Amino acid sequence: MTKIILDDFGIFLGRKRNRFLVRKGDYKREYPADEVDSIICTTKGASISAGAMRLAIEKNIQITFAYYDGSPYGILMPTAMTGSVRARREQFKAYSDHRGLTLAKAFIKGKLKNQANLLKLMAKNRKYRDEILAEKLYRAGRSIDRLYESIDLVDGMNIEEKRQTLMNIEAEAARAYWSTISLILPSELEFTGRKTRGARDPFNAMLNFGYQAALFPEVWRAVCYAGLDPYAGFLHADRPGKPSLVLDLMEEFRQQTVDRIIIGLITRRILKPSDILAQGSEERILSKITVQKIFEEFMNRLETKVMFDNRKGTLKSFIYSQARNVTRFLIGEKMRYEPFILGW
Repeated sequence: MTKIILDDFGIFLGRKRNRFLVRKGDYKREYPADEVDSIICTTKGASISAGAMRLAIEKNIQITFAYYDGSPYGILMPTAMTGSVRARREQFKAYSDHRGLTLAKAFIKGKLKNQANLLKLMAKNRKYRDEILAEKLYRAGRSIDRLYESIDLVDGMNIEEKRQTLMNIEAEAARAYWSTISLILPSELEFTGRKTRGARDPFNAMLNFGYQAALFPEVWRAVCYAGLDPYAGFLHADRPGKPSLVLDLMEEFRQQTVDRIIIGLITRRILKPSDILAQGSEERILSKITVQKIFEEFMNRLETKVMFDNRKGTLKSFIYSQARNVTRFLIGEKMRYEPFILGW
């Protein structure tokens, strides 16, 4: 499947029968609609015809509009969605009972275990090249494992009672994770810690773009198709305009989709530190080649087949099945919700 990226000023997206037409100056390319997975526009200088938007809606192709840093400000989807009203009714009720806390704990457990396993995987891959570094990576992974185990001890009636406790555990794990990740990054990146909004250093800017422009739209679509309200989350607190449930479910997939590919692009020298950031632009943060590589690697990673829940499937398929599992848990079809975790 193809992801159409509109990232150039003056680029045009139109329709030619059952195809999308991308044009800028002398450049012209056509994409069969049946082969397009999604469309992402990260420039304010693009034009999209009504015909192209209608074709996207007819084919259930999501169009995401994002700022240059990757943060989405609009998503176009069909008005006809799958799922039932019952799922949303139960979702709202679950916030005040044990189900909300159960889901929040599962999202955090998925995040921490994937952090630990990614560190241990990197340790295994470096065991014979740098034994000292490998040991540091492995020890950090084990320390996060212990925090993961402590989540089971968190008990209460609802998420409001225990959210801060869970967030404190998550913060402690994040400090261990990112401080250890910094050991394998080139010193030219000057990575001193994780920063979200407004980050302009290369590594944080790449992470933020990957989470927001690549992973977020995928999880948003999965949540909506599962019949859930993207704004009514459990782990992330309510705030106007904040898609809390999407952010909740993203926690299980950040490490195995975005973190892994960004680290790989840098450590395998596919992107040189000097080529990551855009030059001579006040708005654009990442260079065009960086954006292109992030999307390429992300799409490839989504199609990677992995084992989870006693079955083999693509990472993308598990994003959608996990959203459906949230629904099944809320309406009582499943007694447990198991977070997505990959081994090492």
